[in-house]
Order: sequence, then C-alpha cells, then structure tokens
Amino acid sequence: SRYLDGFETEHNRPSRNDDTHELDSYPIVKQGSSIFSHVGKPLGKPSNYVIRGMAKVQAHQYVLFNCSDVNKYLRAHADQIASIYPRRGVNPKTIERVQNEKFHEWFRAHIMDLEWKNGLHIVNEDVRWLARGPLDAAK
Repeated sequence: SRYLDGFETEHNRPSRNDDTHELDSYPIVKQGSSIFSHVGKPLGKPSNYVIRGMAKVQAHQYVLFNCSDVNKYLRAHADQIASIYPRRGVNPKTIERVQNEKFHEWFRAHIMDLEWKNGLHIVNEDVRWLARGPLDAAK
C-alpha cells in the first residue's frame, strides 16, 4: 500500500494536525514573515494565562538572543558597550552580562528611535514586533 498512487492509506494520508489548507486565512503567513512562518494548531482545551515579571523578560530575551534577524542589533549593542571602555577594553563576559541585563530595553528604545528618525519603513515589521516584547496575555 506504500507504493500505490492515488489511494489514501495510513502511510500517505495527512496528519490529524495538518494546517496546510488553512494557511491562506492567516495574513502574517501571506506576508511571508521570516520569523513566524509556521502556523500551528493547538491540541487539547485552550487555557489563558498571564505572564509577568521575570518570566516575561526571560521569554523575551530568549527569543531575541535566538533570532537571526536581531543579530545585527546585538552586535551594535556590543559595540556600544565596548565604546564605554575605550582605554581598558572590555571583557567579553562583561559584554555578555550587560547584554543579558539591558539588551531588551536598549533594543526597544533603539528600534523606536530608528522609526522616529527614519519612518516605519526603515525597520522590518517582524523586528518591530520583537522590539515591543511579548504581550501579557497568552494561550
């Protein structure tokens, strides 16, 4: 049954959670978002929760530090940190520590500044959303 064309079998039928036919109804996918390109379907009963405080900051930092679209901003922030210590130089661990503490705040302010000076078109829409940080409410 694996080699018969035109017949649905347990080996070639789509999975129960196949979303490919629903992608047209999601405008973010139509736009070709480079970061959020896959739309999933939740399993089980949805539940709402609120994320606040340190958990919210840590979630935001995790996404920022693991998103390739943010790398150039991480380098710019590291360069700015290094410029604070021009004579002594700066230890890479110091840059890492400062970025862990301050990058999410710097990134938001930097993107807002770029938009204010140069207009909204200057910054990729996905990067603008990342700079804003996560919402408090989640599912």
